[in-house]
Amino acid sequence: MQTRPTANTTRQVADLLRSLNQAAVTTHVGPDGDAIGSAIALMYLLRSLGVKALFCHAEAMPSYLGWLVPSEPLEECPPGYDVLVVDTSRSDRIGAPHEEAVRLNLDHHEDNPLYGEYNLVDPDAAASAHIVAGLYTELGIALDKKTAEAIYTGIWADTGGFRFRNVSPETHELVANLLRAGVVPAEVYDRLNRTGTIEQLNIVGVSMANAEHYGEALISVVDEDDYERTRATELDSKDAIDRLRSVSGVEVVGHLRQVEEGTKASLRSERVNVGEIARALGGGGHKLAAGYTTRKAPQEAKEELLAALKDVVDLGSGTN
Repeated sequence: MQTRPTANTTRQVADLLRSLNQAAVTTHVGPDGDAIGSAIALMYLLRSLGVKALFCHAEAMPSYLGWLVPSEPLEECPPGYDVLVVDTSRSDRIGAPHEEAVRLNLDHHEDNPLYGEYNLVDPDAAASAHIVAGLYTELGIALDKKTAEAIYTGIWADTGGFRFRNVSPETHELVANLLRAGVVPAEVYDRLNRTGTIEQLNIVGVSMANAEHYGEALISVVDEDDYERTRATELDSKDAIDRLRSVSGVEVVGHLRQVEEGTKASLRSERVNVGEIARALGGGGHKLAAGYTTRKAPQEAKEELLAALKDVVDLGSGTN
């Protein structure tokens, strides 16, 4: 008989971590600051408990996050290791091949279906890194500087540098403790934002130049010609989504990038549930920050997105 997935408490997960001998920690494909920050903080927590803990990820690390990772990740989770997955809303988005079942699924996405044997999922948490910090408290393990920097990076990333609506008093209270543990915000900011390349700068500029205004929606499309012209990659262009949010009167921002499979889309809003839109198009994410991948070419994907937005926001009379 199939059992229903179970949501676990912080205490139950803390007991699980104490029981482990060796564990492989991984996160989602296309990792961001919260994915890497929460994964590395969990790895350090396990090592503090005497667990042989490794970080696994098949993709290359984004250059601006490499400083968080103490050694080169393994490209797949070794057999016999308990698999612990952080910040990953669906099991098909796990970023490292693994033979073992997912022992722990730790996440803050509201659409997470609880796919692990243990599931610590809190949609009210500003970041998965905040949940990992709660495990340190539950286990009575003090934060050192490198761990605090990993957690700070996760929270900084998923709150947009503390600008988004998911910031709470608890967020700032945790950050105060991270600063007491040695985090220097200016140093972390420099590592995250002053390690870019001219290619990244150029593709972000092209993304902004390609933006088209449709009433309350703003959509930018980046294709292979743009990559070739700037010598950049899709990963280089990801920061553009937050730059596109600055236009007055816009309720939904879409950033569509050509990839090998078709088109990858990122959606952002301050009031519209873009998570629902992303799920309808085969993706998922948070209420105000979500994404999906479609097999359609970029211009077709743009028309598909506009059709999905037609009854959600006022698209006006066309491009302005």
